[in-house]
Amino acid sequence: MRQIKIIGLILLSIASFIYGYQKPEKVGSTQKSEVYITLEGAFNKTGEVPIKEGMTMSDLVKEVGVKENACMDSLNMNRSIQAEMRLYLPEKRANMISLNKGTIEDFMTLKGVGEKTAQKFIDYRHTQPFYTIEDIMNIQGIGEKKYLIYRDYLCL
Repeated sequence: MRQIKIIGLILLSIASFIYGYQKPEKVGSTQKSEVYITLEGAFNKTGEVPIKEGMTMSDLVKEVGVKENACMDSLNMNRSIQAEMRLYLPEKRANMISLNKGTIEDFMTLKGVGEKTAQKFIDYRHTQPFYTIEDIMNIQGIGEKKYLIYRDYLCL
């Protein structure tokens, strides 16, 4: 009796295996699902915005537009746009600090930035340039909270 059960299970497994290969798979729809990013600040269109695959910052700016007082120096126009990104475009201010050119004294004008933190900005850009304002979060001691405070005063 036990042998009959084992043989039955083997035959059932083989039949299932063969059936699985003969049954055509349903092809999913060829339509791609939309991918979104979140825009904040001086973009004409803010909030969640659909993007196309392979889009660059330049393409995005052409598509959504920017306000007249947008600080375009804070954008890397060759940067590729990824799904679920959050992008912030600050408005121009009189005393914006360039992340790639600012001095220790410039960085020390930011609220809460002392000489040691200002030096961290300089040290970071000596290892690699800042490509986005968000790159400041790669500096030890600067997280999202400080980024949100400083982003209005920084450009590339």
